Order: sequence, then structure tokens, then C-alpha cells
Amino acid sequence: MRRKLGKVLFDCASRGGDLSQVKRLLLVRWDAKIGDSIVSSFFFRELRRARPDIQIDVITAPHLAALYRDHFGVDHVYCCKKRPSYAALKKLAAETGPVDLVIHLGKQLKMKDIYFLRCLGADNVMGMDDELDVVNIKLGHATKGRHFSEKFAYALELLGVTAPDCQYIIPEDSERRQFIKHAWPVEPVVALNPYGSGSSRRLNFNSVSMLVEQIGKYKPAWKVCLMSTPDTKVEVEKWCHELGAERVFTVKFSETIQDAIEIARLSDAVISVDTAIVHIASGLNKPLLAIYNYDEENFSEWHPNSNRTISMFSSLRNGIQNVNQLEEKILESMVEKLFL
Repeated sequence: MRRKLGKVLFDCASRGGDLSQVKRLLLVRWDAKIGDSIVSSFFFRELRRARPDIQIDVITAPHLAALYRDHFGVDHVYCCKKRPSYAALKKLAAETGPVDLVIHLGKQLKMKDIYFLRCLGADNVMGMDDELDVVNIKLGHATKGRHFSEKFAYALELLGVTAPDCQYIIPEDSERRQFIKHAWPVEPVVALNPYGSGSSRRLNFNSVSMLVEQIGKYKPAWKVCLMSTPDTKVEVEKWCHELGAERVFTVKFSETIQDAIEIARLSDAVISVDTAIVHIASGLNKPLLAIYNYDEENFSEWHPNSNRTISMFSSLRNGIQNVNQLEEKILESMVEKLFL
């Protein structure tokens, strides 16, 4: 109902204009996560290379500001908190000022998104929501079924960038990597990330134990690094103790996504559920086993973008998705393929 009301109140057609004349571009990424940001990272590099005349600005969440500013090289980052008020959005639009092109690749924009686009009043709005009049450059049908990186590549082509290099930009922190090396074994390491967004994308102890057993079967001399988040650190340390410290370890002082990136960079292979680590490992060109729930649309848009990846799906039981619903024989064959 809010979306319908938003369309009635705020959905006005954009004026339109020649994209070759765009001098200032604003990318709305306030709902983006780390993995989403990694997948779109090349967009900024390739646009800068081909169109150095364009000013590239981004709206994103505060915790992602440094990523866009320091690693992706955008000109200016505007921060937007989660669930902003209409007054805050109006103020943000005024702060942003005149823009030639806004890109907002949300698949179905909400009332506040539509309101913000109305406040900006840009000549051109590029987006996935073909139903809206304010979106005059419609990518929804044109890029349906494509990986999200290909959607951004399509946007680049519309801006005159031919044959863009879609290699992801992976932030690097050599000092942090050297610090992590102090806790790193001399043996080859498989980084195992059990944690995704939501309970249906989190591996439990039994699944992790099964994976550790299979890794030991094919690579008995290798170590397994269990990755953790700040809120799962205690659980992971307990798992390491139960699985055996001679085989499994964790980097206890790992706190940030950059630490996770450096752990993946140091590892010889990565196993992860569907989360940012999948895209980070893809960008690092690591051998990767990615474990997904069965969702064709999600996989088509967010699958690992690397030819060194093996993907497997959990079983769908009674219509319920859970990444722990793994067939042991299939899992064993996938682990074997990872190490071939």
C-alpha cells in the first residue's frame, strides 16, 4: 500500500537527456551490503577510466563509506542511516544538489525511495524498477536473469564504456595481513566460513564437523581456519576445541571485514555459505566451494563470479530452506572437486 501511495504522490516522469553529456552521477547504495558492494566495485574504476569527466558520488551506509571513498575511488560519499525519515531524505537531497544521472538498482523501490528520487529531480534515473515513471532508463527487463555484476556492466555500456573489465576490487591492508600472519600456520589452509545472513544461511556444528572431516580425508596435512564474526567468536572457539586444535583454528583477534578479507587472501582455498566471503574469494580468484540454499533467482543474480568455483545447494525439505540440509555424498564429491 505504501508503494502504491508513493507512486501516486511522488512518481513523476524524469526529463531525460543525453547520457554522453552526463557530468555528475549519483549512485544510491544505502541498502547495499559488503558483498553487494564488492560485486559492483569495478563499475567505478571502469567509468573513471573511460569517462574521467564524470563526477561520481555515492550514497551509502556509514560503515561502508571508507570502502567507497578509499578503495573504490568515488569523488564524494554521502551517508544515510538505516530507515531515514522523510525530513532526513529531503535534507539529503538538498545536500546532494543537482545531479545529471541517478542510478538506483533496487528491484522494487519503496515509497521513501520514490520520494527521494522526486526530491533529487535528476534529469535521468537509471534503475531496475520498470514500473516507475521516474525511472526513464529501465534495466529491469533488459537485464533480467543476469548476474548483478552484468547489470552494472550493462549500465556502463549505456554510459559509453565498451568492454569493461569486471574484475572486482578487493580492499587490501598489508599491515593487518602481517599481523594475522603471526597466528597463521605453515601448513596450507582452507578458510571455512559458516555464517551467512539469517539462520537459514548458517551452518551448525554438525555441518561444520562434516566439512572438516571431508577436508581431512582429501587434504590431511591442511589446516582449517574457522572464520567468525564478533558475535560468533565464542561459539567458533568452542567448535575449534571440540574439533581438535591440531586440525582446526580461528584467528581470535579477527574483528572486521578487512580481517576476513586478509584471512581469505592468506588461505589456499575457501569454503563459504552464501555471503560476502563468496564474492571476496571470487575477486581474489581463490579455489572456492560455495554453499547455497536452493533459490534459482538469487543464484542467477549472486552466484560466485569465478571459474575456480564449485557451487552446491542444500536440499529443499517440506518447502523449508536451510543450508544445513546437505547430502553427505554430494558434499564429499564437491570437496573432492575443490581439491582436484
